[in-house]
Amino acid sequence: CTKFCIAEKNYTSFMFVQQWPEGFCEYQVIVGGKRKCKSRPHKFTIHGLWPQSNGQSISGCNVTSDLTEHDIHSIKGKLTKKWPNLIGTDLKFWQFEWTKHGSCSENEFPKLEYFQLGLDNYAKNNLMDILTKAAIVPNETHLYDTTAVLSAVHQHTNHDAQLACYVDPTHNASALYQIALCYSDDGKTHINCPNSHGTCRKQLMYPKPK
Repeated sequence: CTKFCIAEKNYTSFMFVQQWPEGFCEYQVIVGGKRKCKSRPHKFTIHGLWPQSNGQSISGCNVTSDLTEHDIHSIKGKLTKKWPNLIGTDLKFWQFEWTKHGSCSENEFPKLEYFQLGLDNYAKNNLMDILTKAAIVPNETHLYDTTAVLSAVHQHTNHDAQLACYVDPTHNASALYQIALCYSDDGKTHINCPNSHGTCRKQLMYPKPK
């Protein structure tokens, strides 16, 4: 985008993405080969808050907008716990997410406000608790109906989420690694996500931490 694009409100909604570390890390091994996780927290963590336009992610709107540690110093402790880089250094991950995604909503949500918005949405949507209340818990072999997972989240948000899965080669089954919630342009009001089943089959595994 040009500077003119940045001055305009060029997004219409947000996709807030949380990752299940056990699934995400296995997915990285399968599709990436060399990228191994340094840790696998036993909770969902934030992947990103992605501005959307007409249902599609927009990115790289201001590649000159650099994020420094000083910009997010006041919330760094919370980000480290809730928005960690499972593979590399936290700051590099936050810088990547800001430059690729956050810069596209910079006119409405400057750096600190953008990351705080992600933390706020995370606090309001504890996906592990939401799934546990529906008797959906990590399991090495059991398959859950994908609609049951979506229904559990819908019960909490009253809107459709979007799931992401990879194919577990050992069981030849869909394995959950990500759940996205969608919001209007204010970043706070839930809306339906498109393509709720995402890359998941009719049934899926919820990988159990090793």
